[in-house]
Amino acid sequence: MNTIRQHITGGDTIWAYCDACHHNRPLDLEELAAKLGIDHGALHADLVPKMRCTKCRSKNVAIRLLSGRAPRAG
Repeated sequence: MNTIRQHITGGDTIWAYCDACHHNRPLDLEELAAKLGIDHGALHADLVPKMRCTKCRSKNVAIRLLSGRAPRAG
């Protein structure tokens, strides 16, 4: 998955974690798409430089992906 569109379509959730204050929350992918563009990259290097913790304002953040796809059998 490389774009915001692909994560929205796949039902994924991307969580932001602040390493400074440990605040975390899921990103609103629809809001992100409206702000950055639906085909904007969704990799760590694409999103993290644009992020800041909403609680402490630190830029020391990370993202984690929770896939919305069912695991493949087999």
